[in-house]
Amino acid sequence: MTRSVSNSCLGCLAGAALAVLATVPLAPAQACEAHAAYKTELAEAESAVMAMDAWVPLAPPGLKAHAAYLILMNHGTEARAVTAVSSPQYKSAMLHLSSMKDGVAMMQHLAQVDIPAGGKVAFEPHGLHIMLMGPKGPQAEGDTVDLSFTLDDGSTLEVAAKVMKRADAPAPMDHGAMGHGHKGM
Repeated sequence: MTRSVSNSCLGCLAGAALAVLATVPLAPAQACEAHAAYKTELAEAESAVMAMDAWVPLAPPGLKAHAAYLILMNHGTEARAVTAVSSPQYKSAMLHLSSMKDGVAMMQHLAQVDIPAGGKVAFEPHGLHIMLMGPKGPQAEGDTVDLSFTLDDGSTLEVAAKVMKRADAPAPMDHGAMGHGHKGM
């Protein structure tokens, strides 16, 4: 089961994770100023994996490959792994890693991405990302791309990524310094 928490910073809602794990109904809470503009998702899974700052860069018309970026946090006591990702708006979605080797840009498909217990993984430009292939329709600024992450424990995490211009994208943040209880990247 998945519950959406609109306009709420998961780091600011430390008690929310405990409420979800205890299956207590959760009402949307006020977001911290840093995340008020972004919709985040909260999964009711034992793994306590959560997503924040999910976005898809606005792509020129006709482009057949897009990317999605976000931060996945594991507030659980056991490591988790993302084993698959999908989106109903694309023919396929894959976990990818971009890198440079001997001055040549390379992209590698990954079978899974590990999220350590109490840690986080950032999907960012020029690094880990979700490769979205074959858009089924045009996209516009402000649209939402639905992403479904399958975790190694069989649970899923549903995330809504906002389509936006790169200039408007969330800045990479060190949430470890914000008092949210996350480890820095």
